This record gives sequence, C-alpha cells and structure tokens, in this order.
Amino acid sequence: MMSKFGIFSIILFSSFWTLTAQSNYSIQGKIIDADYKPIDLATVSLSEEQADSIFTSDYTDLDGSFELSKVPEGRYILQVFLRGYEPLSRNLIIAGQQQQINIDDIVLMSDLHLLEQVTVTAKIPFVERKIDRMVVNTDAILAAASLNVLEILELAPGVTLDQNESIRLKGRSGVAVFIDNKPSYLSGQELANYLKSLPASTIKQIEIMTNPSAKYEAAGNSGVINIITKRTKVLGFHGNTVLSVQQGQYTRSNNSLNLNLNQHKISVYANINGGIRNSFQDLNINRFYRNDLNIPTSSFAQNSFIVKDGQSANAKIGFDYYVTNNTTVGVSARGLLNPTGDHTNNVAYVRDDQSALINRVVADNTTESNFENATFNLYFNKQLDTFGTTLTMDADYVTYHSVSEQLFKNYLYNANGILGYQDQINGRIPSDINIYAFKIDFTKPLNKVSKFEMGVKSAFTETDNEAIYTNTIANLTVPDYDLSSRFLYMEWIHAAYLNYSRNFNRIEMQFGLRAETTHLKGNQLGNVEKEDTSFTRTYTNLFPTFYASWQADASGRHIWGLSFGRRIDRPFFQDLNPFISPLDKFTFYSGNPNLLPTYSANFSLSYSFNNFINTSLNYSITTDGINETLEIKDSIYYSRPGNISTNDAVSLSLDASKSICKWYRMNLYLELGHQIYKSDLYSQKLNAEGNYYVASLNNSFQFVKGWNAEIRGDYQSDFVYAQLLIKSFGTLNFSLQKKILQDKGNLKLGVSDILYTRRADGIMNNLRNTAADWNSRLDTRSVSLSF
Repeated sequence: MMSKFGIFSIILFSSFWTLTAQSNYSIQGKIIDADYKPIDLATVSLSEEQADSIFTSDYTDLDGSFELSKVPEGRYILQVFLRGYEPLSRNLIIAGQQQQINIDDIVLMSDLHLLEQVTVTAKIPFVERKIDRMVVNTDAILAAASLNVLEILELAPGVTLDQNESIRLKGRSGVAVFIDNKPSYLSGQELANYLKSLPASTIKQIEIMTNPSAKYEAAGNSGVINIITKRTKVLGFHGNTVLSVQQGQYTRSNNSLNLNLNQHKISVYANINGGIRNSFQDLNINRFYRNDLNIPTSSFAQNSFIVKDGQSANAKIGFDYYVTNNTTVGVSARGLLNPTGDHTNNVAYVRDDQSALINRVVADNTTESNFENATFNLYFNKQLDTFGTTLTMDADYVTYHSVSEQLFKNYLYNANGILGYQDQINGRIPSDINIYAFKIDFTKPLNKVSKFEMGVKSAFTETDNEAIYTNTIANLTVPDYDLSSRFLYMEWIHAAYLNYSRNFNRIEMQFGLRAETTHLKGNQLGNVEKEDTSFTRTYTNLFPTFYASWQADASGRHIWGLSFGRRIDRPFFQDLNPFISPLDKFTFYSGNPNLLPTYSANFSLSYSFNNFINTSLNYSITTDGINETLEIKDSIYYSRPGNISTNDAVSLSLDASKSICKWYRMNLYLELGHQIYKSDLYSQKLNAEGNYYVASLNNSFQFVKGWNAEIRGDYQSDFVYAQLLIKSFGTLNFSLQKKILQDKGNLKLGVSDILYTRRADGIMNNLRNTAADWNSRLDTRSVSLSF
C-alpha cells in the first residue's frame, strides 16, 4: 500500500511541472517605528475590499519583515496592528506582470494613550494554512481564558486525547510537543501535567505539523505541535492579568500575570502563572477469566475512586539586548513547581464461575508527588545582510526533579467478610533528568523566490531513576527487592539538516533532509535478588521531507498540496525504566528496557477551496510503534509500553470556517479514518483494525454592546488503539463574554461538558484467556468564571 501511494505521489509531483503557470503574487514589506527600528510580532493582514474576514495574515519577524504569499489579483485592504501603536490601513490593487510586490517601509506611530482607544474590527481566523503547517489562533477561541493548554489543544482540528491524556494527532500517537520552537522533552503523564499547569490565556498560537520540515527534530512519528506563547514588544512598561475559577465537583483555577518592559536597547519580560487542579476519577475495571477450553473460571470486578489534588506555579523571565539593529542576544529561564496528591479507595470482588463471592480486596492508596522543572536558554541572532540572511545559535539546559511517596494498604477478606490477610507497601520514587543541548541555524535567501537553510544540533541527556519499596506484614517491615530498582540512562543525539524552498510562480516547493545519530546506554543496578543488567545501542537515520503547493487557478480559489516525511519516535526515558509499580495486588504497571525506536512514513494530499473548505487525505505506515500493551499472567494484570510490529493508518479530514453573517461565524471539522495493528504480542497474535470518525462544530456569535457567545460540540466514535477499543464519547460546551472597563477587560462565563458525556470507556483485547473492559468518569462538567 505504501508503494502504491509513493507511485501516486511521484506522478502527482511530476504533474506540477507540466501545469501552465498563471498570476500568483507575493507581497513583502517591513514594519518600523518612528526611530526606524524594526517592529516584530506586528499583525499584518490582508482582506478583500468586500469581505469582513481576513484572507491571509502574517506576523513580522525580528527584522520587522513580513510576507503574504499566494495572493491572487484583486483589490485588498492591508492592515497593520500592534497594541500600543496606531493601527494602519492601506488600499492595494494587485495586478500586473511583477509577481513579487515590495511595499515601502511602513511606519507605525507609538502613542501609549491609544491603548485605551484601539479596537480591532477584523476577525482573527480560527485556523490558518501554510505550506507545512496548520496554525490555530487561540485568541479566536472565546473559552480560552478559563482553560489550560492541554484542554485548548483538544479544541484544535485533528487533535484528541486518549484515556491516559496522551496527545493524538489524526488518530495517531507519538506527538512531539514544542514550546516556542524548543522541544519540551516530556511525554505521557509528565507532559499532560505540565500542559495543565499553563493557562491557555498565555498562548498566542498552536502550530500543528503532521510532516514537520527538516529544521525540526525527527522525533514524533505522528508530527509536531509547537505552542507559541504571547509576548508584547510595545515600548514602555505593560502588563495584563487573567483570573479564572472553575467549579465542577472539585475546584480548579488558572491565573496568570504577564509583564513587559521594552526600551530601545533592551526588553525584559516575565510570565507568572499559578493555579489549583482538584478533580476525581471514578474507574471501574472488569475481568472475566476462562481456561484453555474457553470455559469460565472466575471474574474480577474493581472500583477505584481517585481524588486528585494539585497546585502549580510556573514562571518565565527573559532579557533581550539589541546590540545593533541586526544583532540580538538574550537569556531566558523557566521554572515549574507542581505538587500533587492522589488518594484512591479501591474495592475489588473476586468471584467463581457461578458468580459466588470468593474474596473482597480493599486497597487504600495514597501518593504524594512533587515535580520540579527548570529550563535555561541563551541565544544569539544575527542578520547578516539586508536580504534576510540570518545566523541563530541556542544553548539550553533543562533539568527535571521529581519524587513520589507512595503508601499502599491492602486487605483481603473472605466471602464471610473475615479479614484473612493484610499488608502495607511503602514506596519512594525519586527521579532526576538533565538535558544539555546546543544548535546552530543558518538561513540564506538565494533570491526573491528561493531560500536555503541548514543547521546542526547536539543534545545529551542523563537520567537517574530509583524505586525503593518496603513491605510490611504482621508489623514486620522488610525491603521489597522485587519492586525496588535503580535505572541509569544516558543518550547522545547529533543531527544536521538541509532545507531548500522555491516558489515557481503558482507552485511552491520545499525539500529537506535531516540526519540523526543516536547513542544510548542503560544500566539497571542490581540488588541482593537481581543482577545488574545493561544495554548499549547506536543507530543513524536519514529523514527526508518534501512539500509542494499548487494554486490551480489565477484567483487562488483552488489550492492543492502534497507532503511527505519520515519520522522517528524514540522511547521516552521513563518508559525504558524497568520499574514495577502496583495499583493493588492484582494490577501492576512497569517500564520496558527492551523498547525499540518507532519509525513512520507519512504522506498527505490536501485541497483548499476559496480559503473556506480545507480537506486532507493522510496515510502513514508505522513500524515498532510504542503503545500501551497488556498482559495477564497468573490472573495478575500487567500494563507496560511495548512495540507493535506494524500500524497502518489512513484518514480523510475536512475543516471549514465561514462568516455566515456579521454576527455569526461557524467552524466545522470532520475526520474519517481507519487503523490496522498487527503484531506478535505475549504469545498472542494481535490483528486489530477498525474505522473511526470525529466531528466538531464551533459556533461563534458577536452581539452588540460587547457581548459574545460560543457554542461548541465534539464527538468521537469508537476507536481502535492496539489492544484497546476506546468507546465513543462527546462534549457540549458554552461560553459567554462581555467586554468591560472600556473594552480593556473581558468577563467570561463558561460551562463545560453540559450533558456530562465526556467519558473514558473501553474494551481490552488480546488477553490470554481473559476478557476485560473499563469505564471511567472524570470531573469534566464544570462552570467557570474568568476575568
């Protein structure tokens, strides 16, 4: 199937060169202030004269430059806006033989009293399309002020969360998350907790790349999500704050304070965020056991009610110094404190084949955790000429420290309710991760229609994870050497890339190649019952990328795109740690030191009609995909990450954004897909496949006197995920906003999961002589108020 798609891709690629080119324009310019200094992060938008929505837009770079591409002939209004400067509008007529239109420098006049007067009438588009990415503008989401970043990611087209809050893109796992173009170096629950600690009000844009360019690291087999934070560049001292409280069964809040001091030579900024995250999970797990003759033998029914409490505090501070108009150096630091606590009341019933009670197992579990993160960055940016040649260098140091204190109390009662056995397990799990990285990027415009990029990067990671357990029975405490372990891990990654892009009139193309070498060492230290074990691996890979965009008509109403990329998903450090963590006497979670890297080849064919309807056909083949795998051994349930031999995925998506009238705008997203998983797994043959579909409709209403409203509905059908079948679920959300304080403030009311249908239910398959399912309720229905 992959080869057929590859042949089709080559045929379509070749056809680009045979098409007759017609007029397609690119508009370039530069935004400066009254002192002739470049202004970055200004919004430059282009609207048709008779339209009330933006046709295309861009943000100015560090040198103040912008480019609006794929613009057909016509009459337009060019608007430039940056808070604290007087907004500017120009009428443009796009026509003639010259395809590259250069506009004279545009001067924005700074006037701080305008902060009380400026309003923007142009509507910010929810989604923008570029050759290699989709951009989601979070300011277009009315409910953003009361959400965290993980919640707002789920509102982005094609992004979903699985039962463990892991991010999926186009139905596929293995998403690499970047913050301001830098990898987060997190995955799984650690990444989810970090994103939940960030208020969505601090986010400017979300860039979604199913086939990222060679400039990005090859990690993330389903793509990259780049989260861009907000930052003000207006001269003077400025600040804003967002306060939000959310009440479900438990209380949550997200609060942020952003401060900026900008002078001619320096820029100092600080973002301070804090909140509380209290919630619950009501989880039921059922297992039905059979013998080799398929005759029922026993059953296991478990209920866990988990109360979760947590606080988060994170801050980012930075300093930029403009040495010259073309040279900038800067330093930034980010810190996170995230203490959490879980208390679980767990009751399980073991019954025989006639459903008669054999045992009742009660577990009282408490976990207190503290997660700390610090990130330091030093960067240098130099514009080498007036044509856009730039040299950028970044040095990063990232450190994570966490410790988890666990207490598990287990009680075993017989059918008559008599206590027959009890024990207590105490665990302490400290973890330290240090990451050192350095990279250099070079960009060289060769002429007005082509650009060359190259760069190198080296990163070194060291981790030290330990699990220390003791077991107490009859008041006697002894070390539990079976559960205890210490795992040391080191990883070196060296990379280099080349990227070339060119505009052939109405055809835009980009080629890239990235090479990465990985060397890693893992060592599990032994104890009195286990010997030392270690492993060393080295591998080198090439990761090509290709993009093509073709404007099929002179008016720009029909645009076709084609992309290809090869990706890798390396095992995360924690997944390689062979620790074993108990939930109760019958349920254990562990790591897997034998994990192999995942490789995928991703193809995408897209079509856009009139900047209104966007469709894409995606196909990927993945080998050795890292997924949650399940095993039943002696009636005990083990969950660990494992490699699935092959995973074929195909999806067709459509999203549409349209202003129906001046007061109503609609955003629709539909996705239909098919997944196939095949693997040998724990002496079983995994052969799972199934269809799925996703639908999302967002309705935005703009009323008079500063009132706005938003109604959003989402639905996902049953979904096959390796051994799991995730059952269908849906949500319905409502938001209402009123501008206050002379439009300088917003008061927002939100209701999430109105019908309480955001469930997490599923079936576990391919378990030896066992059928299993689960259902889960979370604290998803809530009311929020934000300012």
